Amino acid sequence: MRVDEVDVGRGEERMSEPTSGRAGGAGRAVWTRRAVLAGAGLAAVGAAALGAERLAAPARAEVPPDVDRLLATPGFTVAHRGGSRDWPEMSAFAYEKAAALGAGALEVSLSRTSDGVWFGLHDGTLDRTSGTQGFKAVEHTWEEVASYRISPAGTRDRTQPKRPYARLEELLERWGGRRVLFVDPKAVATRFHPELVAALRTVPSSQDWVVAKAPLATTSWADAARREGWRSWGFCWARDLDADPQLLARAAGSWDLLGLDVGAPDARWQQVLGLGRPVLAHVLTTPDQLARARALGAAGAVVSDLVAVLPARS
Repeated sequence: MRVDEVDVGRGEERMSEPTSGRAGGAGRAVWTRRAVLAGAGLAAVGAAALGAERLAAPARAEVPPDVDRLLATPGFTVAHRGGSRDWPEMSAFAYEKAAALGAGALEVSLSRTSDGVWFGLHDGTLDRTSGTQGFKAVEHTWEEVASYRISPAGTRDRTQPKRPYARLEELLERWGGRRVLFVDPKAVATRFHPELVAALRTVPSSQDWVVAKAPLATTSWADAARREGWRSWGFCWARDLDADPQLLARAAGSWDLLGLDVGAPDARWQQVLGLGRPVLAHVLTTPDQLARARALGAAGAVVSDLVAVLPARS
């Protein structure tokens, strides 16, 4: 069993895993680190040690990112954790490579340290990504987290270098207002969600580039997104629906976009598509899975092996 694809709704390992137009206009304010440090909820981030690697900032896109435009792009792709099968997941390096390959959007799952620093981490601990034992992010400072590196163990090339964890501040400075970002607070307690909202607000026109992402049952994050004018994506697995037959009826209405695993039975796909919302297939690792997602009628795909899948796009 691979360990790079995790059922976030259950914390279990898994095998493979359009609305009103708001065109992004020209002339939006240039966003800088100063804006982040001035933003509410990021004082701790600004004060934290700068441990993550730096890459040359890309030029701002000629056309600002826009969720509506993304949704109107047939077969658009979202880089799962920046390409978790290709590079150490959610590292600054991974997002750089994913963007260079042409991923339509970038996905980030966030954790929060004891001193209030938000950073890219899918799990509550560093155990899977750095080989620690019981290292809970919420119990440690950013300085402690930054002393570890993200292993390439879950990638196709396990000989590649380990990479530093990336702070939210760093990711927003690089990609906020430059790419559509799917943002998931993951295992962070709900009481800290306003802090994350404040951080995302510091980048202008967040309603054009933020998609709030979470498991289908986590409707509190969808509610927060609606208040901010953000789109939201709630995803599930076929077995979640098998275990809870009322899940769709109870939670799907809270989300603008829905997600279902690409390997789910056709009948489950027809059930979710029948709700009339765009549905994204997740988590793809092969061109054949992309072909299946298209045949099923998926609006887009969340892809972990971008190197394998993106060159096959027509």
